[in-house]
Amino acid sequence: MPGGSLRRLRITCHRIRYSAGAQCRSYSTGILRGEQLGPIREDDHQSYRVRKSGKLLPLPPILDPIVVEERTRWEQPKAQPNVSAFTPFQKKLWENPYAHALASPVRLCRATSVLLPSAFFISLHPRLHPETSDLWLLPVDLTTASKHLGVPYRFLARQPIVQQLGRKKRWRSGIYSRFLEKLGGKAVARMVWREDMPELILSLMRKNLMDKLRWYFKKYGQLQACPSPRPEDIEGVENVSCVLFFGSLKTAADETQVQCEEIVRAVEKCSFAYATREDDNIDPHKAKRVTHKPPNWWEGPLVPQLQPRLRFPPLEFKTTDWRGAKVAVYSLADLLGEERVGELVKGSKYEQERCVVVKRARHNISLQLQLMQLQAYTTKPGL
Repeated sequence: MPGGSLRRLRITCHRIRYSAGAQCRSYSTGILRGEQLGPIREDDHQSYRVRKSGKLLPLPPILDPIVVEERTRWEQPKAQPNVSAFTPFQKKLWENPYAHALASPVRLCRATSVLLPSAFFISLHPRLHPETSDLWLLPVDLTTASKHLGVPYRFLARQPIVQQLGRKKRWRSGIYSRFLEKLGGKAVARMVWREDMPELILSLMRKNLMDKLRWYFKKYGQLQACPSPRPEDIEGVENVSCVLFFGSLKTAADETQVQCEEIVRAVEKCSFAYATREDDNIDPHKAKRVTHKPPNWWEGPLVPQLQPRLRFPPLEFKTTDWRGAKVAVYSLADLLGEERVGELVKGSKYEQERCVVVKRARHNISLQLQLMQLQAYTTKPGL
């Protein structure tokens, strides 16, 4: 009946208004605890609600004032450390860049699935293109100091890893469910990876390091000149944290390494060409007697290659000895290029020097972290 339908509609609208009002009131009120819930009775360990009839009803632990008070006794916020009261070991730890790098939050590499501190990672964040409105993955954290940049795509800060992710869109395999939840499947499907991503990241890292070093070379007392990174030349310098060498630390072995890499690439190219030509004979899924299709994980027959441990041995970073301890030596010519180094030292009091020492101090942590990240990004394993 029309009248019955109108009556049900009015009842439904009344319920909707009532539920909306009740919801608004629930957000405007706080959590009631203890006596705010009504008359209660307390003993040594627990509180009970006094009822008109029946047994006493115990309050939940989250609303019981006795339980809450006992729990908050052991949940007081820890006081901030007093720097002036640090012990000598605590002060050295506070001024150690490696300690700060290892203390950064642990994150997962989307390329290698390795868990490491985030100081060793590069983060890409999606940004809208101003013309096409498509999402682009960009190293936004290298251009701004803001911490709220959106969903991150993290991987190890190594140039070979960036190059590997850009080939055949392998970076798409690292997209996880959080991207789909925040951005949507259609937007993620149209996401763009820049072809010059390795060079873009390298240029931004060099620019940030140059901006940081310009301040150090203009301010007196931040750096101390020394003849060379040899132990006998820095023995008399106090609180040495690292050494900045203006020249290059490359040797003839680096040129031989380039030749070895070219030989390896040529041999692998011949090996893949042979495998492609003889694919019908070496692929077991293409035999005449085989009737089933290859599984999803099958990428083709194995091709002989050089063992990864031989081709990519552990990285080696230059160090020197200072009073029985190892300190890092960074070549600014290898990290920034000779032209940038000449621009950096021109007009400063270190123009005629060969290297300088960076002292151990808390305000030098950010500089040394940038040096470590750029060196790890550009360093190639030796053969």
